[in-house]
Amino acid sequence: MKLSSEIIRRVALVSYESEINIVSYARKGFIYLQVKPDYVLIEAIDEGDGIPDIELAMQQGWSTASQRIREMGFGAGMGLCNIKNFSDFFRISSDVGKGTQLKMVIKLDKIFDGI
Repeated sequence: MKLSSEIIRRVALVSYESEINIVSYARKGFIYLQVKPDYVLIEAIDEGDGIPDIELAMQQGWSTASQRIREMGFGAGMGLCNIKNFSDFFRISSDVGKGTQLKMVIKLDKIFDGI
């Protein structure tokens, strides 16, 4: 399958931001990526503290990053916003004390009508 550079860039960005969130905030997690004929599905699932207020966490600049994470150049509060902005479909759910699940879809063409 040959993907455009724009699709590859969006998949890389969404995957990267999801990975940074997992390694920064979770005890463990994984990213599942599946390329279909019409879309790329990316799921990031972690076991961690979870997000008590998803609406607040989705605001640009809001972050719970520790000083250690910020010193590494992360934790600016743009990760979830970027993931959503570069996805055609984005869903987040979280259970406090258990973890967070992200599901993202990046369309490969205009025919895509959902998963």
